[in-house]
Amino acid sequence: MGGCNYCTHHVVGYDIYIGVGLSALLGQTDRAMREPQHVERAQNWLHAFCVYANEPKIKTSAIGAKRNIISLTMAKNDKQWSSATPGLLIILLDQSGSMMENYENTGTTRTKYATLAVNKVIDNIIQKNFDGDAPKNRCFISVIGYNHNVRELCSGWLKDLDASPLRYETLKKKQPDGVGGLVEVEVKQPVWVDPIDKDGATNMLGAFQLAKELAEKWMSDNVDGPAPVIINISDGVPYYEGKDPRECMTETVSLANEIKNLSNNDGNVLIFNAQIDDAGGQVVFPSNRNEISQEAAQFLFDITSEVPDSYKAAAAKNELPTKDGCRGCIFGADSVQLIQLIDFGSSKGQGDKGLV
Repeated sequence: MGGCNYCTHHVVGYDIYIGVGLSALLGQTDRAMREPQHVERAQNWLHAFCVYANEPKIKTSAIGAKRNIISLTMAKNDKQWSSATPGLLIILLDQSGSMMENYENTGTTRTKYATLAVNKVIDNIIQKNFDGDAPKNRCFISVIGYNHNVRELCSGWLKDLDASPLRYETLKKKQPDGVGGLVEVEVKQPVWVDPIDKDGATNMLGAFQLAKELAEKWMSDNVDGPAPVIINISDGVPYYEGKDPRECMTETVSLANEIKNLSNNDGNVLIFNAQIDDAGGQVVFPSNRNEISQEAAQFLFDITSEVPDSYKAAAAKNELPTKDGCRGCIFGADSVQLIQLIDFGSSKGQGDKGLV
């Protein structure tokens, strides 16, 4: 890896080089932490800087930058959930007043639609991690609801969640009849989260703040475990404290970027989003902001992580198309896609093999 031409040809005096070089290195590193495609450029800056700078304080700063760059080049978000290295799944659920509106072509409201999907996925994760009489604790799940208030609706290890749903509801489900057809049967669906019945604001910022605190604490205790995954389900943009919605969006984007920069040895925290509002049409895993026109959808695109290569097999399994640079967000998600997205986001705990 070669040095940087700027460092070797445009430096006028050592002190100027140190001041400009360190500033540029840290700037390039910060950009690489936000935009992985700039890692190679940051590596070049680091190489040139470490060759020419020898002061202890300067070397300390460079070492810090090097640690960040190494974490970017080595971490792949590919660690599987296991009993020894459990995962953290955080689901953020919009409970604002607009969620009580009917969701087109579903025959139900947005809040009922979303909570049913969340309850089904929690149950799916529990069932896929069952071993004998109980599930193994390969994952801790936290569901955070947000309107004008922010609170955990349910949280716990898989074994605890399995033992303590709020209640069971009877649902009808179609399954193969063994002779090539389908038959409708009744199944018991555990319920951990209820739909809302009261109006409220959309304090998405507060929900992400709580998610950040949970993720930071989790990673400090699980340095070598899988990086946490956050899945946000919403029908719009943040609105809280009577602020202009654009100010709320700006604040939430800034916080989401802070969260996406959090990392451990596995990789960075991942944020995926599902918008259950079909006003802007349906878009799945876009790679370019210009693919979406609705402002609310563009906002959610901005706070979504790129799909890591290690997650693309799970995306294919869930029939979610991927391409280079695509982000893990769905706009105008139907009931199947909403479950597919949450299933995809929790795929590190739902593999058919490698779980212990």
